Amino acid sequence: MEQVRFAVVGLRFGRSIVSQLQGNSFVRVVAVSDLDPAKAGEVASEYKCRTATLEELLADPEIDAIGLFTPPAGRSELIRKCIENGKAVMTTKPLERDPAAALEILRFARSRGVPVHLNAPSPLPCGELHRIDLWREQYALGRPVAVRWETYVHYREQPDGRWLDDPEMCPVAPVFRLGIYGISELIHLMGRPETVNVFSSRLFTGRPTPDNAELAIRFADGSLGSIFASFCVNDGHSYPSALTVHFQNGTVKKRQYGPAFAVPRAQFDRVELELDCVCDGKCIHETCTTSAEERSGAYQWRNFAEAVRCGSPLAGEISPEDVASGIAVIDAMRRAEKSGRPEPVEIPL
Repeated sequence: MEQVRFAVVGLRFGRSIVSQLQGNSFVRVVAVSDLDPAKAGEVASEYKCRTATLEELLADPEIDAIGLFTPPAGRSELIRKCIENGKAVMTTKPLERDPAAALEILRFARSRGVPVHLNAPSPLPCGELHRIDLWREQYALGRPVAVRWETYVHYREQPDGRWLDDPEMCPVAPVFRLGIYGISELIHLMGRPETVNVFSSRLFTGRPTPDNAELAIRFADGSLGSIFASFCVNDGHSYPSALTVHFQNGTVKKRQYGPAFAVPRAQFDRVELELDCVCDGKCIHETCTTSAEERSGAYQWRNFAEAVRCGSPLAGEISPEDVASGIAVIDAMRRAEKSGRPEPVEIPL
């Protein structure tokens, strides 16, 4: 497959993307752009590519796709400019703050045949979700009853005036910054979210936003979900991920360790899955592992390149409606943080 010629816009976060893509078989960074010309020049020099403004990139026929790593507020309008100029887009979570704007721009992209992908939710189910889907069908696990997802890290942050200090821009901060991957997984597993509530606290942070939080979700079918995300835990791991899903006829558990000096590299280079269920009157126990490259939250560069080259959605690709549902959960979470009570998830039509 021919490499996609890729330009990265927004280098505060996008710089790490440029680094990760060095030697990638599917995407090649040929240009970078930032509002700070000095930063753009520094990155371009380090990674041997060129600098350009966004307008220059959109007009350049040699650019196949744009990586938008700008803040989420108003990002849909930047995506629109890319689509109108025939440029595919890879961006990061969350796609937008406004669920209606997200849904509209994704439907517009589909109508133009221009791929817009992001890392959460992934365009196709990640490796562990795919395995859970297979188990669910193979062993007739039945309807989901409850799910819990968690992650954490050890931060002791101080206010710096950025959007991270603003509850409107960064609602229920640990969930918005870390637990957002869990929101995508819960919607995939449980379906349409209906109501959310939140609990949060400030234990060690100097920021005005919380550093310890829990999100509760009631789904339309009566199943329940929860997400715990925290900047307060120091057990030697960074960003471990744990998931427990209870079905009618079984339980699936996922564990992925985060990078830590105390854990062998091979241990966090994979995701561990465990199934216990009853099927046809028999108790069944299975385990398996999937590659960390297929994990939740990873950028699916192979799938992105395939979508760019074929100019149409991939088979089984996530719908614009499901992406918007996750953003609607975030919006309800923001309202619940302000009101102190459960809030409905208002999914746009």
